[in-house]
Amino acid sequence: MKLRTLAFGFAIFVLPVLASAQLPAPNAAGVSIGHQHLYVADVAKSRDMWLAFGARDVSSDKLKNMMAIPGVLIMLREQKDTIPSGQTVANHVAFSVKNYADIKAKVAALGGKVMLDKTDGPGQLLADMPDGVRVEFVGAPDQQEVIKFHHLHVQAVDLPPLREWYLKVFGAETGERAGMPSAVFTDGRVDFLAAREAPKPSAGGAIDHFGFEVADMAAFKKRVDQLGIKFEREPEKRDDLGLTIAFITDPVGTRIEITQGMAAIGKK
Repeated sequence: MKLRTLAFGFAIFVLPVLASAQLPAPNAAGVSIGHQHLYVADVAKSRDMWLAFGARDVSSDKLKNMMAIPGVLIMLREQKDTIPSGQTVANHVAFSVKNYADIKAKVAALGGKVMLDKTDGPGQLLADMPDGVRVEFVGAPDQQEVIKFHHLHVQAVDLPPLREWYLKVFGAETGERAGMPSAVFTDGRVDFLAAREAPKPSAGGAIDHFGFEVADMAAFKKRVDQLGIKFEREPEKRDDLGLTIAFITDPVGTRIEITQGMAAIGKK
């Protein structure tokens, strides 16, 4: 196994390079978890953080600043004064990790502000990182991957109709985790967290938007049109990116990008 060494101040981490980071298979509606698009003040610093966590750099001339973790792609865009994700509807992104103690040490070395550190059982850590992205890690010592996408957490006041929207639009299955309603995909899920007051929309936040990959954009557009949902940005083929993309917004203000073509990137 090849090793990558990364230095952060006093700490040096040796990481196994992930052999595969492909996106999950699509569900019956042709939809799978796709990517997270993070708006950060310092792309280079954020990239190093994700590499330390176990991501793999899959940047290209067409798509720069892209990391891959099994089950999801992470894209970085430099932008100052973003809203911390914990204050927005796109509250945090979560990953399962094989070595909980190792990831906990990395979060501390990278300056993360720990909000939760549950050490009974396999472990659960919630932290606000310096770039404004709130990240959760759950211990999974039996998994083969060093790190793997687990869930995205959307927070809102009224959860049942929001989950129903995700079920209808993306063909997700009904689920529940830790008492929270979920929209479950073939691998990964969107969990819905109750908020007392409506959080800020995700646009302009550290997690500006997240993406779903579709097998057939035309079929997805037909589905959305039949549901009476308006695209924020109609499907557009972007030869400069090698993708077809579109944007919609969920009922509570979570910005969502729809892509066709990301799955090929995740296989590289």
